[in-house]
Amino acid sequence: MDKDERKARRQARQAEAALAAETAPAGVFVTPVARVVVAPLLGQRVYFTVANPGDEIQKHHMQGEFYEPEELAIIARHFPIGGRFLDIGTNIGNHTLYVAKFLHAARVVCFEPNPDAIALLRSNVALNGLSDVVDLSHLGIGLSDQGAENLGMKVSPRNLGGGRMVEGEGSLRLERADALLAGQVFDFIKIDVEGMELQALGGLSGLLAGPRPKMFVEVDNRNAEGFAAWIAANGYRIIESFQRYRTNTNHLIGPQA
Repeated sequence: MDKDERKARRQARQAEAALAAETAPAGVFVTPVARVVVAPLLGQRVYFTVANPGDEIQKHHMQGEFYEPEELAIIARHFPIGGRFLDIGTNIGNHTLYVAKFLHAARVVCFEPNPDAIALLRSNVALNGLSDVVDLSHLGIGLSDQGAENLGMKVSPRNLGGGRMVEGEGSLRLERADALLAGQVFDFIKIDVEGMELQALGGLSGLLAGPRPKMFVEVDNRNAEGFAAWIAANGYRIIESFQRYRTNTNHLIGPQA
């Protein structure tokens, strides 16, 4: 399948989802064109929406399993049951579903700019009955240390979660988290933004001025030195680390004692 065909198919899926949203009665949710996988996990029934079984994350969902179980286990060891979770780079909702269903989060706030991922995320939240817990009001926005407009997404067809925002190619925008979420308090923050983690951290300064939550951050190798400098300057320390891919490492960080 060439680039133009992939683009045409993606636009067709988006058009179908938009049409369904326009024609559905108020209060009715219509899934995007996709398969729905129903899996019994940890004593609960979990619904995964799969549009592309070849995608890095969706192929796990197609098998009825969560993606990155080791990373989820690290979060489970540090997230306070019933706490408030900020998911920066939610993608299709793998971590959000786990935290909401199995760690019983009182509230999850999601940020995800990728339109293709957003359609599946909305479906996963609705199918799992989490609409009252998961806040999807900030979708279509990326987080950084300064605002920007007219951005687009560069996405691989086999890795929806690896999408990166690019300048001058769309209608997406960047904002600071502390500007959009002023006055809100979170017990845990997860950041997976494909190389923009230092910018995302820079936009959190207002939220970290009071309570200092633990954070789970994916750090590209090229940002390792800058990340070390950030945690030292902001009074954080690395508690746990886990490396799945050679290009990045996941760090669980918390305030210095």
